[in-house]
Amino acid sequence: MNSRKQFLSTIGGGLAAFPFSKILTNGYRPAEKIYNVVDFGASGDGQTPSADAFQKAMDDAESNGGGIVMIPAGEYILEKTPLIGTNVHLKGSGNGTVLIGERTGNFRGAALISNKGQQASGYEGASDWSISNLAINSPKANGIVVTHAKNVYISNIYGIEAYHHFIDTAGLNILCENLFLTGHSGTSTFQIDSLGNAQSIWDGNEAVSPNLDGTQTKNLILRSSIITATAGTEGNRPRHDTSVHFHGEVSEGIILSDLILGGATYGIYMDDGLSYSNMQFSNITSYNPGRAVWLEPSPIRQEQLSVKGFIHQPEKTSKSETGYRGITIHATDKLTLSDIHLKVPEGMECEHAIELFSCRKTELNGVKADAKNGTGIFISDGVLNEDEPGKYVQIHSCILDGFEHGLTNNTQHGEVTEWGNLFIDTKNHLNGSFKSLGNK
Repeated sequence: MNSRKQFLSTIGGGLAAFPFSKILTNGYRPAEKIYNVVDFGASGDGQTPSADAFQKAMDDAESNGGGIVMIPAGEYILEKTPLIGTNVHLKGSGNGTVLIGERTGNFRGAALISNKGQQASGYEGASDWSISNLAINSPKANGIVVTHAKNVYISNIYGIEAYHHFIDTAGLNILCENLFLTGHSGTSTFQIDSLGNAQSIWDGNEAVSPNLDGTQTKNLILRSSIITATAGTEGNRPRHDTSVHFHGEVSEGIILSDLILGGATYGIYMDDGLSYSNMQFSNITSYNPGRAVWLEPSPIRQEQLSVKGFIHQPEKTSKSETGYRGITIHATDKLTLSDIHLKVPEGMECEHAIELFSCRKTELNGVKADAKNGTGIFISDGVLNEDEPGKYVQIHSCILDGFEHGLTNNTQHGEVTEWGNLFIDTKNHLNGSFKSLGNK
């Protein structure tokens, strides 16, 4: 692979024409020998422990330079976590191939499937591997966990149930697409992580932690997927009841595109105190009853975030927030929000459709939002003492309908430029200090 740019452009050309193993090895394609887990003793009867058979099949494939490990239709019990090796491609027969994780005693969690190199550093674990065409129905175990790995492909996964997450990543160069995560996950449905305090595997008797050296998720694409699983329980909902959750300390080079989100309270949520850079969210529809995007405060300045082509039309449920908030972003430099459509449910009070705290060098273009009260776009200084004031915010070509205030500038020392906006049926167009360069 000559460069990351070449890698991404090649993927964009379509996986149908180029096998993933060939893309990742820059032209070299290992022998596509097929290994069937049934031939190694696995049984899809929903009763027979089959983890050892899975491991034997994958080890055999790896020792022969790689290959495809096939899982026929059936329900397979994984009483421990099988670990995928380099150049191994685990492939089921669609949603008729169902993986179920068993755990002894009262233990719940640990990976259903992960990769070799658990005690490696950085991205020195197994590489150039994939999982595709199978279903996860594992209320006692987590789903697919990427640990210290690089060059990973995950596709056509059907999420029925998982203890925490269907997919949890801490690796480099990860492509996830055609995911159908529509069932139930105990907390966040898809988690973007770093190796800080999780990603354990199950050895059949106990959970074993990997090398928790802080390795981050870097260069991840999540696209063309439906992530509408309900997440959380009545006793464990507030922080991680989300469709896509940023949980790692650092996330860099993240692309989320062509997604439908729902079920969980929040669409895209990032914990407080984390760091990110170079992220794109595009062509996403969120039905989440809470915020569509919520990036929490951090003492670390974030940079380079683009949100484009985003629709939030929340379903009004018991998990709806008291007052509507659509997009909340903290402490970000070089932020772009464009082609955003936010619709407040009938009868719901609105706080702020868009909230920007301590954001700098920001452009809002083509925002369309409507409500019966509240503020369309709210701009303020940060909530942490370390935050710098919000400034250099340009807003243009927006339609804000029915709000109490179209724009509110609550910054103390920042400079906000308002340019070329259209406000329709708002009681007060501007609240605070603005510099106008165009039509209202």
